[in-house]
Amino acid sequence: MAGNKTIEVILAPGLFTSISTPKPYIVVVVDVFRATTSICAALDYGVKAIIPVKRIRHARFLSRLGYIIAAERAGKKVNFAHLDNSATSFFHKVFKGKEIVYSTTNGTKAIKMASGASEIAIGSFVNLSALAGWLQRKDKNVVILCAGWKNRINMEDSLFAGALSSILIEKYGYTTDCDAAKMAIDQWKMAKDDLFGYIDRSAHRNRLRNLINERLLKYTFTIDSSKIVPVLKKYKIVPSKD
Repeated sequence: MAGNKTIEVILAPGLFTSISTPKPYIVVVVDVFRATTSICAALDYGVKAIIPVKRIRHARFLSRLGYIIAAERAGKKVNFAHLDNSATSFFHKVFKGKEIVYSTTNGTKAIKMASGASEIAIGSFVNLSALAGWLQRKDKNVVILCAGWKNRINMEDSLFAGALSSILIEKYGYTTDCDAAKMAIDQWKMAKDDLFGYIDRSAHRNRLRNLINERLLKYTFTIDSSKIVPVLKKYKIVPSKD
């Protein structure tokens, strides 16, 4: 497929059923605030695996089996969870080598939705270039699935889709006929010189303003701080070995 790889951007999960990219394709799931950024952080800091679960009752059941639980709904930690879904919550040696069950409002639902893809990777600004290089080596069509907010488009996920699409097209020769991808690229070009100023206008940033401090915000938009490419293997998210 070399030289003929395509990109499609799905701006909200509800649009995923209308995907037009032919198989085989890789789905990149992105939930900048906060799930996919946090997954990258967790694996970067030595967590062995993330186990994504869609439903809170499943997470609650696994908590009774002794698993560490990271879970939120509407941005707030659920009452039985050990930690929330912020990236900085994983910056602790106690989690190294552990498997952590993870459930969020938007991100884990998108991961489950993409289960029919040949492979699923996790994308965030912190692993942008590493992810782009990994995708190029895989040599398959790419679908970028934005988790959004409660099945609606959000600025930060489409912004990431534009950043990743730009690298894949400009550096690795991908093509796209997808209007959503082209719109996302235009958004990235407009925002990239002032990411923090641009993202401060995001509705989801304002929803989570009391939950996302400056340290977390800086980590979220520090491009290429991680070389980790998280991938879904069976039911666990682990660092890619290829």
